[in-house]
Amino acid sequence: MAVSSNDQAKTRIDVHAHAFQPEFMKLLRKNASRPLDIRSNWEWDETRFLREMDQWGVRLQVLSLPHTYEYYEATNLQLGVELCHIANSEYAEISARRTDRFRFFSAVPLPDVAAACRELDRARDIAGFSGITLSTNLHERTLDDPAFMPFFEHANAAGVVIFLHPLQRPFPKEWYGYRLEHLIGLPVDTTFALARLALGGFFDRYPNIKIIAAHVGGTLPFLAPRIERAFREGTSQHKPSHYFSKLFYDTSGPTHEAMLAGVAQMFGAQQIVFGTDYPFGLGQEGKQYVEHAVGVVVDSGLSETDLTRIFSANASEILGLES
Repeated sequence: MAVSSNDQAKTRIDVHAHAFQPEFMKLLRKNASRPLDIRSNWEWDETRFLREMDQWGVRLQVLSLPHTYEYYEATNLQLGVELCHIANSEYAEISARRTDRFRFFSAVPLPDVAAACRELDRARDIAGFSGITLSTNLHERTLDDPAFMPFFEHANAAGVVIFLHPLQRPFPKEWYGYRLEHLIGLPVDTTFALARLALGGFFDRYPNIKIIAAHVGGTLPFLAPRIERAFREGTSQHKPSHYFSKLFYDTSGPTHEAMLAGVAQMFGAQQIVFGTDYPFGLGQEGKQYVEHAVGVVVDSGLSETDLTRIFSANASEILGLES
């Protein structure tokens, strides 16, 4: 499809873009304990990134690593510290040199809480810092693990934005066919993580944290009414829908315009931000993820005002960007 005629077509802000930087990859390859499933086109190439951004009217990308925790074991936390430090430093260099085009969500080396707090403090002082990225599970531990509370208290005091990205976890053997462990497992893990946070009082304890849920929140919009029924078993002050309506949902991944319209109807268009998952694979019908994400928004049937919110205004407000 062609770039939309929407007035905001040149000012889109993509909150969901990944880049594997050179020094990060050197350290990762040196310490990899297994083959790395990282394709060459995922690695940082500024010229290519900018060309694709210009093609689809993306003014600004917020770069992140999708699942740093996959690349180091819980028994080797020092490697996690080094990987996060290098990744954030490289993102900082990109952001400082091209402030008009790139920002980043920093990586933090949980489950080492003390090191994660230190890296968050360091990253907050770096040009282009927009928040942090976390996986939906940390070495298979849930985010509401009491051991992580000191980190989230620290993040809450700083009013941090968290970009929440799914991470593969073990499933029953029957899931491992047709890539269902990936295609279904990842969005389910996003839903599982957010449901636990809502029911367990996470958002009551940390009201200053804002969460952007990748891939339109996984399956959460579809399952939200069912999750609501668990309120009596939870410890939160409010029903899950209260917290779900305060989350932000990005437009990335193979989704459908009707789902985006449904999220707008359920939670409001002001809770949707533009995300593409660039430079990851192909979307539905062979479209690039960027093309698909643009099309989902444009074809959602939402008003021009809502499209402007989704493509740029919402992200500008959440991330504190200048108009």
